[in-house]
Amino acid sequence: MENLSRSELKRQHKQVEAAAVEILQLSDDELRRIGLGEELIESVQLCRGLKGGALKRQTKYVAKLLKQQPLQDIFSHLAQLKGSKLEENRYHHDAARLRDAIINEALQARQESLQSGEPFEMDWVSETLQHVVDQFEDLDEKDLRTAAHQYARRRNKVHHRELFRMIRAAAEKKRRFAP
Repeated sequence: MENLSRSELKRQHKQVEAAAVEILQLSDDELRRIGLGEELIESVQLCRGLKGGALKRQTKYVAKLLKQQPLQDIFSHLAQLKGSKLEENRYHHDAARLRDAIINEALQARQESLQSGEPFEMDWVSETLQHVVDQFEDLDEKDLRTAAHQYARRRNKVHHRELFRMIRAAAEKKRRFAP
């Protein structure tokens, strides 16, 4: 599919650290309701008496342990327990990342067609576009292709935003109706 940039990896890591900070504020009962492992619960309990640099180190360790858990479930539980915005922010960033990947492929295909002297058609090969359509069943490939094609040809931000809105809406719908 796509390679994540260093910036994207950093953003994802910051999200996990933010989740760790929120988890540190939970009570023992809430920790058990989320379904965290015993090692993770013990690490969170160790943080309760720490201050300063020791707390930061232990928080980073909790974040490392969190990465081994299914993050989607943890973000959902944090949203239910504390009204956390981490899950919503994650969907927002994922939609932006997918949009950018589709647009980058469209721009690359347009560049290749210009170099070969052929017109830029809407049927360029896109692994990311196919992945997004497979991932979100409510998306219409033709609509996505049209928006990406129009953006690649004219660089009009309206098409950029429209592509984002379509992906974001499909992700939100999938999240709400997920079992």
